[in-house]
Amino acid sequence: MTRLVAAIALLFPALAWAAPTQITLFPSSAQVEEVSAPSCAPADGGLSSCTLTLPGRADPATLRFGKLPGTASIADLTWKARHDPDQAALAPLLAKRDELTAQRDEAAAELEGVRGRLAFWKAQTEPGQQTVAALRELAAELGANLRDGTRQAQALERNIADLNGKIARVEEEIAAAAGRQRTVWEVTALVSGNAPGELAYSYTLADCGWTPLYRLEALPAAGKIDFSWQAKVWQRSGQDWKDVRLFLATMQPETQAEPSDLPPWEIRPMQIFQKTMAAPAMMEMRAGAADEMVAAAPAPPREIRRATYAAWDMGKKSLPAGAERIIDIERGTWPAAFLHLMRPSLDSKAYVQARTEFKEPKELPPGTAFFLLDGAIVDQREFALSGREGTLFFGTDPLLTCETVLGDKKTGEKGLFGQKQSFVRQWTLTVRNAAARPVQVRIEEPRPLPRDERITVELTAKPEPLAEDDPELLAWNATVPAGGQSVIDLGLKMTAPDDLHVDPGWRW
Repeated sequence: MTRLVAAIALLFPALAWAAPTQITLFPSSAQVEEVSAPSCAPADGGLSSCTLTLPGRADPATLRFGKLPGTASIADLTWKARHDPDQAALAPLLAKRDELTAQRDEAAAELEGVRGRLAFWKAQTEPGQQTVAALRELAAELGANLRDGTRQAQALERNIADLNGKIARVEEEIAAAAGRQRTVWEVTALVSGNAPGELAYSYTLADCGWTPLYRLEALPAAGKIDFSWQAKVWQRSGQDWKDVRLFLATMQPETQAEPSDLPPWEIRPMQIFQKTMAAPAMMEMRAGAADEMVAAAPAPPREIRRATYAAWDMGKKSLPAGAERIIDIERGTWPAAFLHLMRPSLDSKAYVQARTEFKEPKELPPGTAFFLLDGAIVDQREFALSGREGTLFFGTDPLLTCETVLGDKKTGEKGLFGQKQSFVRQWTLTVRNAAARPVQVRIEEPRPLPRDERITVELTAKPEPLAEDDPELLAWNATVPAGGQSVIDLGLKMTAPDDLHVDPGWRW
């Protein structure tokens, strides 16, 4: 067993790969840049055969070389898979064995010292020319030191035995790991000209990536949002990345090198199918509202614009194989205007809304975000933002509610021989504020829209709604005092010919 472990320890350094110098992490892959001194040998035709080793997760088809020195150039490139010992598994085991061995050697040295002290005290048993009182004092001190020394020696012997057992188990694990193999790529480059002493190259590596993590805390009283952005990064290349220049990119690199075929443009009669029952309009509006809510030390990372994506320079970082790590990207404070958005036709809740604007455009890729309101977590959902402004929602305020009371609802006929049909409705919206401070509220309701020129609609509202760019929307802004309420009265009258089948809509 010892010979096998020694052989592995001698072999392990020789299997080390080239160390990456720069890594660009994409959401589900990485572009790795390395510089290494390849193993070169003469080949036929005056060429040199240079061998490189790439991780098994690498895509050899993406291998690209930098400029070679002098007149040297790549004449041919081949690769094949081979099996190597699992370096990622061996490295921590060898380190653990070295640590345990050092602890055992330290305990053994301390045990030798204790045994030496015991031998010294045992040598003092010869009485010599001493008085009875001196002999009694010597016997007491001798007994105490021998007891203490014996206890220390026994504890150290047990510790050494325990460490020897742990070392034996680790050596068994090392032997087992040495038997486990993994696939790597052996790349052979035929080089014309002088054999290069150094090669710079890059390739794409799978099973690596990063994902954004956001934290947005709304502070309405201060009129701001505390924002933080972190990246959870990982790599399973089987090799530790030490002190590499790390970039985080927002999207996968484009790999399509040629255009797709143009499909034919065919113009033909439309096939009409029987329309199935549609989802209720209220459910559609709910879905739209949900979509709006969702859409709605070292040097700090620096954004770098590429041709088709943005990247952040994270500086020099180390990332062990197989480990996930959290890296800070950005922290800041966004000024924001807060209000409570209510849509009484959907529910009675008041949604805390924040609108914020930025001096420079922002591009925050999709990721998981925690939304907080005054220190309390209110939601966790996907978040992304692009542009100079954003609308965000931070849950509901239970102290603000809206009650809808129907005052009148009737259907009738009028005119000569009942040639007209009419629909009348009156209702009241009452917004109540149970908080200890005034609240800014925006109330939104759907505007009734006739979809036939034979239908007439008369809408009355007190107070009058705001002038909105959206013709399908009725909106009011109000300041509801602490402990008070705000009331909106609405009246609707629709008329249509008696022979016209009218659907008054979901709001009816």
